[in-house]
Amino acid sequence: MDLEQVPHYSHKINTGDDLWNRATQLHLENDFPEAEKLYVQLLEQNSQNGGLLATLGSLYCQTGKLGLAIHLLECAIEHGVSNADILTNLGVAYRHSGQIEKGRKALEDSIKDDPTPEALTNYSGMFVESGEPEKCIELCERALAMNSELPIAHWNLAISLLGEGVWDRAWDEHEWGLKPGGLREDRVVEEVPWWDGTPGKTVHVYGEQGLGDEIMFASMLPDILKTNDVVFETHGRLETLMKRAFPTAHVYGTRTLQEIDWADKHKIEYRIAIGSLGKFYRRSVESFPGTPYMTAEPAPKGNKFRIGISWVGGGAKQGRVVKRSIPLAWWKAILDTKDVEFVSLQYTECDREIEGAWKAGHDILVMDEYAKALDFYEAARLVASCDLVISVCNSCIHLAGALGVPCWVMTPCYPAWRYQNRGKMPWYRSVRLYRQPSPEPGTWLPVIELIAADLANLLAKQERKAA
Repeated sequence: MDLEQVPHYSHKINTGDDLWNRATQLHLENDFPEAEKLYVQLLEQNSQNGGLLATLGSLYCQTGKLGLAIHLLECAIEHGVSNADILTNLGVAYRHSGQIEKGRKALEDSIKDDPTPEALTNYSGMFVESGEPEKCIELCERALAMNSELPIAHWNLAISLLGEGVWDRAWDEHEWGLKPGGLREDRVVEEVPWWDGTPGKTVHVYGEQGLGDEIMFASMLPDILKTNDVVFETHGRLETLMKRAFPTAHVYGTRTLQEIDWADKHKIEYRIAIGSLGKFYRRSVESFPGTPYMTAEPAPKGNKFRIGISWVGGGAKQGRVVKRSIPLAWWKAILDTKDVEFVSLQYTECDREIEGAWKAGHDILVMDEYAKALDFYEAARLVASCDLVISVCNSCIHLAGALGVPCWVMTPCYPAWRYQNRGKMPWYRSVRLYRQPSPEPGTWLPVIELIAADLANLLAKQERKAA
């Protein structure tokens, strides 16, 4: 989830050459490889030109070449070229390279004198998932007072409001993610209007964002299915799961494909992204039913109490993986529990950690034919076979919640908005959050001890009931 947007930066330089104009035009057109070639050519004769250093550094920031971006932007500042956009890009580059404090300093500097709305918005990204949502909201509102059409400002505002549970305003801001320059991906199969809540129509609903998000947002499909004929376009890995969950919908696993072959089978009248259903059906905490809405045939199991475990979360960005992962070696207090069967739900490569747990005397069953299957329905079958799931924040949580399987979540101190900044996770009644008390990694250990104690109490109660 990107919370910053790199402003295009181009500083006028006196080269007396049309090469500069061609390079900046290519840059504006997002033809980064060709623009880079021309900038580098210019740099050979203008190596001390601060404006050129800043412009090329900003291009590298846009293209993810963070080391080069930082070096060139710092050089530009040393040569006396500095403004809000340059400092913003430097801050973004530092942040994305994991140098958080340097990023914060650059972003703070970017808003000191004459801040642009982009600078205010990028600085606001420091306060999303950092325990200061009110600061993010204040900065976004300042940015929007200067430019009310800035999608990234609306997006950061939406994420902070969603985490605070201000559902009505949050969903309205969330829609800005679909605007040009926004961070949600629009999809047009048929050129039809955006759905406005009109009942009795054929509506193309398409999935978006990650697999876990799509499972979570699918909890709103029963609402729209009550009044409309739904053509639901899902991720290919979720097709079986969604077809079983929503037999009255027309489900196609094609949302990531460029070409489809089903459009002429339906008279589509409206379209809508699945996350946008929130503005119709989840405008207050009371509107979340939290009840199971998916089913799966449980995978085979024995007679022991089965606990599914998963310890690595996050996506492509390393910082999020670190924030949402807890080394399996730290799980000792939980894994020491006797007379239960632990099964791995981990879908990433984890052989080394599993082997380490085995060597430490912890018996963890591996059923990768389910956990790592391309068809997510197989993972759902494994989750459905569990009496309890204990996991970090990842897609296992959404599977367990959708299936109604009891699930205990090791939740970061400052979690993603789905888990809320405080209180319960409204999407699923079967999910219980165990919140990290502070963001330091070592503070996971008391969380693990608490879960181990609660697990012992749960098993003791079950033994008493059985007796």
